[in-house]
Amino acid sequence: MIEIALLTSGMIYCGTVLFFLIGILRERRNLPARNGEQPFISVLVPARNEADNILPTLQSLAEQTYPPDRFEVLIIDDHSTDDTGGVVRQFIEEQQLNHFQLLTHRNDGTRPTYKKNAITYAMQSARGEIILTTDADCRVQPGWIAAMVNCYDDQTGLVAGLITFDPAAEKTLFHKLQTLEFAGLVFAGVGAIGNHYPLICNGSNLSYRRAAYDEIGGFEGHEHIPSGDDDLFMQNLHHFTKWKIRYNLDPASINVTQPVDTLQQFFNQRARWASKSRSYPDAKTFVLLLTVYAFYLLLLFSPVLLWLKWLSVPTLLIALALKILPEFAVISQALAILQRRDLLRYFPLAEAAQIPYIVLAGFAGFFKLFKWK
Repeated sequence: MIEIALLTSGMIYCGTVLFFLIGILRERRNLPARNGEQPFISVLVPARNEADNILPTLQSLAEQTYPPDRFEVLIIDDHSTDDTGGVVRQFIEEQQLNHFQLLTHRNDGTRPTYKKNAITYAMQSARGEIILTTDADCRVQPGWIAAMVNCYDDQTGLVAGLITFDPAAEKTLFHKLQTLEFAGLVFAGVGAIGNHYPLICNGSNLSYRRAAYDEIGGFEGHEHIPSGDDDLFMQNLHHFTKWKIRYNLDPASINVTQPVDTLQQFFNQRARWASKSRSYPDAKTFVLLLTVYAFYLLLLFSPVLLWLKWLSVPTLLIALALKILPEFAVISQALAILQRRDLLRYFPLAEAAQIPYIVLAGFAGFFKLFKWK
């Protein structure tokens, strides 16, 4: 029974990863709309205790090639206890950026407040036809706004963008492994969207029409969940509206962020991301994730199963092939688009580390064993 369970879940996993691969290839052929229009854009940057990180973000937004009179940048000081607001205010004044605005978000302190609350608050002031979001520890390229706008036609309601770690910040092997692992996660989202089954995206590089946001009531129905301002929002848009969803693979639209420095930070971040899975609106997705988790769980305990003679070596090798070969194909595509094929040398090590991390982070996320900033 153990061998049947391992091979069955392995084949489902292999099929899922190949599904992502096909979607990536489809999305690579999906050309931007490039209609030449320049709608008014609102860029939202939630920031909590980011005084030490936010200046490069602000500088990159100030260097946009999109006409300054056609976009605004709203930075939301979200319950910061450091001098985030002061740093932002000084930057705006020194650079004389009339299209930048600092908002201060505070609540009554009786309940937790998450990134969604900050975005919802900023939407009251946002004037843009299209909303772009990024994080306060990210850097965007000069052509970011223009590249994201280029993907919109009249039927498109949301465009997700690529996010990777800054190569200049990769000081250790741990940082490089994070970049490799994160590329696989991001491009699973690319493949899902490419096959018209939106699954995951990232709020550090995301855009959507204000009309689409209003149509589904923003984050209504999942306001209480710490994360999900990105993929839960996207999935609701997919399931409950007729708006099209796309992924932008234009190199000019790739944003960069910083890897974390410790295992504790890494697991806390990944557990927070995993916590959203129970709230996905499609039950089939949740069942699929449980099957994938079972596959990883069986692989993690395979040494014990071999020792108990409940599992044979040939069966384990087949299961590992069902995991490694399709993943290598996806990672190869991802690193080619990100222009980071140098990281392929770390693929075997990343594969070995991935199994225990997925099991532990999935468990912690399901039972909400993480801390919110």
